[in-house]
Amino acid sequence: MERRSRREEYSETTRAALVASALELFAEHGYADTALEAIASAARVTKGALYHHFPGGKKALFAAAFDQIERDVHERLVARVVAASGNGPWDACREALRAFLDMCLEPAYRRVVWQDGPHVMGFGDWWRCEEQYSLGLIASMMEKLMDAGVIERLPIDPLARTISGALAGAATAMGVAPDPARVREEFELVISRMMQGLRKDNPPG
Repeated sequence: MERRSRREEYSETTRAALVASALELFAEHGYADTALEAIASAARVTKGALYHHFPGGKKALFAAAFDQIERDVHERLVARVVAASGNGPWDACREALRAFLDMCLEPAYRRVVWQDGPHVMGFGDWWRCEEQYSLGLIASMMEKLMDAGVIERLPIDPLARTISGALAGAATAMGVAPDPARVREEFELVISRMMQGLRKDNPPG
């Protein structure tokens, strides 16, 4: 394995510090009220160093912070799904729903991804980035449910996108609700009933 130079290591450390600082400040103050000077100061670098790593300025830093938190949420979701899969794909799917809704209560995820994300990135780019992390996981879980004979076999892409849309609706509603915990419980009930309707042993009437 090729060893990295001290300069390369310092560059990676500086970039990571900028992303971590940006994520923290975007989550606390929102995109509009976060200044580049504040991010550079929190990361203990100059504004010139910030632009060296992120020539696109604040929007580029936001995109990096967005990607960081999405990867973190995705990894934690996968871990919870794997932990629950010993009880079968249905329980794993239910655990994924609960885990995702729980994470939507976390201030940083709510603010960066679901409140500021669509406005800062533009809806099209935001939705493509969101699906990059969510759609594959949803499709994989639906495939396992169909292969196990738990739910009827349906076209996977429309099915995964329908569920993804429902989850996005839940996250968006929680992002602006005065009482997000109550909204979380209501969406878990509704999406769980929707999923129950797909089961072969409980056909829709």
